[in-house]
Amino acid sequence: MNLMMLLDMAAAGFDDRIAFGTHDHGVTYAELLVRAQVGAAQLRELGVEHLVYVATNGPEFPVALFAAARAEIPLVPMNYRLGQDQLHELLAKHPSSLVVVEEEVRALVGEAGRARVTPSEWMAMTDPARGGDPGPEPFDPDAIALLLYTSGTTAAPKAAVLRHRHLSSYVMTTVEFAR
Repeated sequence: MNLMMLLDMAAAGFDDRIAFGTHDHGVTYAELLVRAQVGAAQLRELGVEHLVYVATNGPEFPVALFAAARAEIPLVPMNYRLGQDQLHELLAKHPSSLVVVEEEVRALVGEAGRARVTPSEWMAMTDPARGGDPGPEPFDPDAIALLLYTSGTTAAPKAAVLRHRHLSSYVMTTVEFAR
């Protein structure tokens, strides 16, 4: 099982249910699935190997998670409160990446040849109206879904590898599906 299978199941069974957000301004499971497909097509077109997320948590984050899963690349969330040196050190480990970054910390991320977009630009990139080839259905449960960096309070931050099977297993064993 992988993250996209979870989203496919949710979209097939509860397409018009709000996945996140408010009743008036939320994103349904069906829209999340399409945004993931469109986002994956954008990521493949850019040829990136990682999707780095340096922003506050909002609707852009789950779209990024599922788009990266669909594109079969890891999502790499980074703490937007890190200093410039720490951010540069971590970003250097992911040279071929698209960075979703808050405008307030965009200068800290620097140029470094990486494509950078704000969270609102990311949502525009995944707009269902853009369309895009959803590409092949990823099925490798051992593929890396997330690279989660430790806080680095006593040493340099290290990446914890979370695979699709880890995350999908956690979801399926800790909550009743669709609750």
